[in-house]
Formats: sequence, structure tokens, C-alpha cells
Amino acid sequence: MKKMIISALVASNLAIAGGDIAPVEPVMPEVVVSDSWDYTASIYIYGAGIGGTTVDGQEVDVPFSDILDNLDMGYMGHFDAKKGKWTVAADVIYLKMGDSIPTPGPIDKIQFRSWIVTPYAAYNIVDSGQWDLNLLAGARYLYMKPKLTLATILPGASPRTPSVSDSNWDGIIGMKGQYKLNEKWFMPFHFDVGSGDSEMTWQAFAGVGYQYENWDLIAGYRYLEWEFDNAFVGFTDFDLSGPMIGAKFSFQTCIICCVLGSLKITTLFCNNGSDRIVLPAAGLLC
Repeated sequence: MKKMIISALVASNLAIAGGDIAPVEPVMPEVVVSDSWDYTASIYIYGAGIGGTTVDGQEVDVPFSDILDNLDMGYMGHFDAKKGKWTVAADVIYLKMGDSIPTPGPIDKIQFRSWIVTPYAAYNIVDSGQWDLNLLAGARYLYMKPKLTLATILPGASPRTPSVSDSNWDGIIGMKGQYKLNEKWFMPFHFDVGSGDSEMTWQAFAGVGYQYENWDLIAGYRYLEWEFDNAFVGFTDFDLSGPMIGAKFSFQTCIICCVLGSLKITTLFCNNGSDRIVLPAAGLLC
């Protein structure tokens, strides 16, 4: 009896609707297709003093205050591109001191120009949420052109001003990463060592950072040193050391390339990883 009543109700509804039932369109799943790289760019101030030993055994020790007073131009920056566990990066330091810097001893004054470029690739081996550790391998390029003014011994004698330039490449290996103290504070670190045109070069950095939304504030201490097999522009060893402070900015670019039917769609923009191209699954070929 109940089945007859239900059948009668369905039949009456079909009659009222004219016998047609509107088809229900299937819900198509959305597909997000992206090939993204995460980027960071840093600019920093490196309060480094210059040290070293000349071929005749004289010590060079130029404090950062003298470098700053005589600085013509300087650039210090770092760039990272990361995808998955891999990172490619480059660190650049350029210094040009156009005026003469007083130094103790027989070296009366020194003028200086230098490029230090460190490109490398890194692979992540630990990512625990608190520890982030990467092994790295790359190279370090050093270009120097100092101009030394040697103090005169005899009255009235003209000072000697030797000036040479040279460059060298060294292969390096090392590690970099950070230790997360809490949601905002972290401790970055970097160490590498290598050889090549130099007998040895090594670098160490340790600091503390504070994370904002899309950028970090970082301060720490950095040391760079080279030891040369042969005299390098008058030096047997050379170093830069001192505190540094900088800002690191994070951003992301998405590269999306798909074929929908006969139409090729390419997008090269993404705002901090939040914007994506969303396409229906039907007819999507990638």
C-alpha cells in the first residue's frame, strides 16, 4: 500500500513538471598545476676590517672605521633560489676605497678594490621543523687590486706606490642552515672551506634572526680568510672579519605551462605563492 502511495506521488510530480527532470551537472575536480621556485634576496652591511700579511712579513690591519671613512662604493648581497631539497645561491661583496687609508708600519697608505663572489649549490639533508641543515659545494672568486704607498726612509725621497691586480678561484665545500628557537627567532649559520688557486680559503658565519611576514632581520659575525701558495698582489694571507646586519626578503614565482585543447596557456607570475591558475580537469593536458 505504501509503495502504491509513493509511486502515485512521484507520478503526480512528474506530471506537474511536464515529465522532464533537469540533469545534474557533474562537479569537475579542480587541478592546480604549478612548478614553483622559492627565492630570497638579502642586502646587508658588513662591518669588516681588513687584515693580512705582506710578502715582506709586514702586518696589515685596517679597521672598519677607516674603511667606512674612505669607502667610494660598496655592495654586499646574497641571492637564493630553492626548489624542493635543492638550492642554488650566490653571495657578492664589492668594495672600492678611493681615498688613502693610513696604516701602521712601513706601509704608509693603502688603496683597495676587491670583488668576492661565492656561487654554490646546496642539498637539504635535515628538515625537522627545528633544524634545517644543507650540504653545499661551489666556488669562491677573489679579485684584488691594492695600491700600497710605502713610507720613505730618506728625507726628500719619493714614496713607492706599487699597484698590481690578480684574481683566483677556489673550490669549496661546507654546510649551511639554521636552528629555530621559536616561531619568530632563529639562529642561521654557514661554514665552508676549500682550495684551488689559494692554498686554503675558509669562511664562517653565525648569527641570530627575527622573522617577519615576508622578510627576516639578521645580525651576526662573519670571517673570511685566504692563505696563498705564492704572493697574491703582495699578500701571503688575507682576511675580512667583523659584524654584519641585513634584511632577507622572500618571494615566489610560479611557472605554469599547460595545453587546454589547442590553446597553450603560460603564466609566469605568483604573489608569494598564494596566486595560482586553477583549471578544470576536463580536457587538461600537461
